[in-house]
Amino acid sequence: MASSSYEAVAAFAPPSLAASRRSWYMKSAIAACIGAAAVVCIALLAKEKVAETQVHDNALGGAYYAVTKPPAFNFNRFIQNAWFYDGRSADLNEEDFIEKLARRHHYKLQIHHLNTFKDNEFRAALFSENIHCIVFPPLLHFPGVSELAKKDLRGYVSAGNNVVFIGSYEWLSVMNDVFGFQLMSDYKDGPYYRNDRTVRGTPFQWSMSRLSQPDGSVYGVKVDSIPMDGSCMFDTMGCCVVFYVKYNLGTIVYIAFDYDTPYGIGHWDQILHAGMMM
Repeated sequence: MASSSYEAVAAFAPPSLAASRRSWYMKSAIAACIGAAAVVCIALLAKEKVAETQVHDNALGGAYYAVTKPPAFNFNRFIQNAWFYDGRSADLNEEDFIEKLARRHHYKLQIHHLNTFKDNEFRAALFSENIHCIVFPPLLHFPGVSELAKKDLRGYVSAGNNVVFIGSYEWLSVMNDVFGFQLMSDYKDGPYYRNDRTVRGTPFQWSMSRLSQPDGSVYGVKVDSIPMDGSCMFDTMGCCVVFYVKYNLGTIVYIAFDYDTPYGIGHWDQILHAGMMM
């Protein structure tokens, strides 16, 4: 009886109510279609962006340079291979001592010698697949770096690799020339103190909180002249003695001590190891 009464009332429902229901259903269907179209468009745009990024990365990584190092670096494991520059401009006595320091407690480190900036030889070295670090010991005089070699060095770092320049005014000039920096030399007597704010998340966070004044020469840099993408690891009174600069995917490290003596170096060997691990 109740059912028949409901049907009778529904039969005599005003037309405006039925029309409003149809309008609501239509609006809901249109909104659902628009939402589905928006989801499809977002998915297509995301897929296109990923494809563009992969093309760019492949072009950067495969042009001249070594394969990019893994993004998640294990600080407990030292690098296995490194280039050491020992060309005619380098101080070979200091280069040999720095090699020994690099191998201290890390005897499995394989050191490969890079003895020229000539275009073909230098580019061939940067092709090496498993060598993601180049160490440039102190110089005796300015090396001849061609425009192509500068471009290749910038590309090597940009692809995610690491270069370490060790104390000399000549390397500061080369860094300014190759990477477009405006580094200014400076000197202050030590000790030099760790910057706990900037070392966080880098191998330098495990180093000593203070570096003593070494017996050898120190070629510092004014903190204010370090690029915006750079961070000073150790300094005193505005003079930075260890810093690094993020350069695209890679890093550029500078250590002001020239390691020209085996005596009184304190914990500077740890600084060398940390710089090579960046």
